[in-house]
Order: sequence, then structure tokens, then C-alpha cells
Amino acid sequence: MSLRLSHTTFDSRDPFVVAEFWRALLGWEITEPESYRPGSPECYLISPDGYVVLFYYSPDAKTVKNRAHLDLRPDGGSSRDAEVERALALGATMVADLREEFTWVVLADPEGNEFCILNG
Repeated sequence: MSLRLSHTTFDSRDPFVVAEFWRALLGWEITEPESYRPGSPECYLISPDGYVVLFYYSPDAKTVKNRAHLDLRPDGGSSRDAEVERALALGATMVADLREEFTWVVLADPEGNEFCILNG
């Protein structure tokens, strides 16, 4: 017996806003357009290879560091630095610039969920 990963869920005070940030950052598709709207309690995105991320309403604000996070690598000839700048322009915030020490950058989405952008 075994299990397979269905999707990853992010709790969110505003699922649409957070999903829109990730949609712009990753370029993923909207899978349920009827529920993907401002005020929706949940918004799904799906990667080109079928991986699903759900943004689900929770009234609780994030208060501590994530126990899990996404690590992202540049794709399609882009660079880590260009993707960091693009993420910041989309609304991410810099958490820790570790390019010199570890070669990655820790950022946070509009609700504070951390993620890393690694070297290509």
C-alpha cells in the first residue's frame, strides 16, 4: 500500500490575491474558473505537468516561519537574479538574501509564505 501526493494547500486570508501572485510567478493555469475569483474561499492552480496547488481561506494570519516551503529553480534560460527581481516586482518581499553564502534567496509571497529561488 502507498499514498500519492494529491496537491499542496496554502492557508490564506485572501486566496484569490495569493493565487494571483503564484499564478503570475509560476505561469500556471486556472483549473476551476468558476471559483477562481475575488472573495472565493478557495482557488486552484495547476502546473503544466499536473501538479496542483490550492489556496484555501483561513481567518488566521501567518505568525511564524513556515515549516515547509517551495524551492524554485529558474526555467527557460532565465537566471536566479532575474527571477528574484521579477518576484519582487510581482509583490514578493525579501526575507534573506543568501546568494553569497548558500546561492539562494528566501522571499515571501503577499501573505508571508516563504519560498526560495535557487541557482539554475
